[in-house]
Amino acid sequence: MSFLRNAWYAAGWADDISPTLTHKTILNESIVFYRTSTGEPVAMQNRCPHRFAPLHLGHIVDDTIQCGYHGLQFDCTGKCVVSPFENRVPKSARVKRYPLVERHSVAWIFMGDESLADPRRIPDFSCIDDPARARLRGSLPVKANYELVVDNLADLSHANFLHGNYLAKAGVEHTEHSVDTQGGTIYSKFWFPNVKIPPIWGQYFDDQSAMVDRWSEIRWDAPCNVLLHAGVTRTGQPRSAGIEALGVHLVTPETEYSSHYLYCHCRDYKVGDPETDALIREWQRVAFSDQDKPMLEAQQAVLGERDLMTMRPLLLSTDTGAIQIRRALKSLIESERQQAAA
Repeated sequence: MSFLRNAWYAAGWADDISPTLTHKTILNESIVFYRTSTGEPVAMQNRCPHRFAPLHLGHIVDDTIQCGYHGLQFDCTGKCVVSPFENRVPKSARVKRYPLVERHSVAWIFMGDESLADPRRIPDFSCIDDPARARLRGSLPVKANYELVVDNLADLSHANFLHGNYLAKAGVEHTEHSVDTQGGTIYSKFWFPNVKIPPIWGQYFDDQSAMVDRWSEIRWDAPCNVLLHAGVTRTGQPRSAGIEALGVHLVTPETEYSSHYLYCHCRDYKVGDPETDALIREWQRVAFSDQDKPMLEAQQAVLGERDLMTMRPLLLSTDTGAIQIRRALKSLIESERQQAAA
């Protein structure tokens, strides 16, 4: 199994990076993170080129990382600037540095060819920074392949069953689903017309027995960055007359069989209301940690080291978005492989 390398991945929330050394595995590569005295975030390969000691076990000395084993010091470009027992530092004494950009409260890392690391390719998740919205964020480790996590987000039909305590099953037979591609971005849209307002929305609406039109739509940008737009409005009314939320879902492969998952709920209703914050925090805990995560990890356990598509799964109409995303990602990876081989 391979990964798309010439792409921006969410390394973590920007404020997770501090003046102390931390480390994380991304695309099977161990990476050390820290912040310089001027606030610049740095990401480097977590391995000293001398005896391959993990650099996160070392120390920060004048904005350099000093290896905890033999004292070699590497500046924020990855260059070795101090070798305590050498009169001249060997030219080969370097550590790979990864481009790291802070945008939308996220630290984005580029895992491929540094010359292709254009920050303009980072998708728009500015809702995370929108002061007009209430924003509740978190992170979660998932012991499942990242494409399984993206499938879960692209096929939102699962929500009526896996999250049935929040989203009622009634009316699902009238669901309208469409998939649209614009450039490299894929949209998977679910529309639930004239249904009784689900419990998760009813508690914030002015009428908990209302009949509503409900929507759940995702935007996918390669390799695994998803924006969910969901909301309800009284049946027949424009969306602007209802309430809606934007959900940020950033999935980053740790290994072939484990993922890092960042999420943020950005709502436009009851902003500044602690009680609503608490209700949504509980929704995040139950839906993501207690429902999605166990199901995805159980799914991965069944698959083992096999890829989902090699198992020839039964495909339903609601799988269209997830399948198009898988095909688009596969095409990007194959194109990258061919270019590298040329």
